[in-house]
Amino acid sequence: MNFTTKDVCKKAITVEPTSNLSDARDIMIRHNISRIIVVSNNNPIGMVTEKAIASYLFKNSNEPLDKIVISRTMRTPIFTVSIDTNINKCAKMMIENNISSLVVKDGTSLNILTKSDLVKLYAEHYKKTNLVRDFMTKEVFTISTSHSLHAALRLMIKNKISRVIVIRENEIVGIITSRDLMPITSFVEGHGIESKDLHGIGYILLARDVMNKPLIIDKNADLAEAAKTMHEKRISGMPVAPSNIALDGIITKTDIVRALIEASNNIL
Repeated sequence: MNFTTKDVCKKAITVEPTSNLSDARDIMIRHNISRIIVVSNNNPIGMVTEKAIASYLFKNSNEPLDKIVISRTMRTPIFTVSIDTNINKCAKMMIENNISSLVVKDGTSLNILTKSDLVKLYAEHYKKTNLVRDFMTKEVFTISTSHSLHAALRLMIKNKISRVIVIRENEIVGIITSRDLMPITSFVEGHGIESKDLHGIGYILLARDVMNKPLIIDKNADLAEAAKTMHEKRISGMPVAPSNIALDGIITKTDIVRALIEASNNIL
């Protein structure tokens, strides 16, 4: 199976660097996406992610969202590949550079390839290749239901992770991701609250107020099953446990991309 970016990439949604953070957030929520390419004269110059927006607002901003230009939160440099680049090479670029997406150029057209696209590819074409336990991450960051939202975000930023597992009396009861923080900015704007007050809101809201019920998978399950669930449910990680009490680890999109690289290498 020799896949290229053409087989899996999607048309990119773009914004100008002079657009504001409120516009970017609205676009992400409307299209149910987690990143936008920033372009100038149709040339990609950066990328803005929901994780970067949440981090910026909680750490730095003293202004309303519509006063913050998107260029202040965009990530640079970005990594670009051609439309016929081998998927194995793309997966390695993501892992080696700790990124979740690549800009795909096809003439004057801009596309995007994400880890989510690679997870879908693995789910469809690599059934019965690996078990979850072969690639799961054993180090898991947890918080209690009564921890503040600010504490959850601080843990994500400090450890450069996108999710934390919520525990209550050693029971797995929830998961919080950077995506869960996006609707909070909607609440802030809708109630006329300036983003400088997000620190206060972060301390008032607790983990149990924003957590989602996690989908749990057994470590002996087919990794393609985990990939299929992540793709269909649009989630980026799943606690690994035989029940909702004994936490063995976590399986993420990054872990599945690593499995894709190994599986592709074995075929080659």
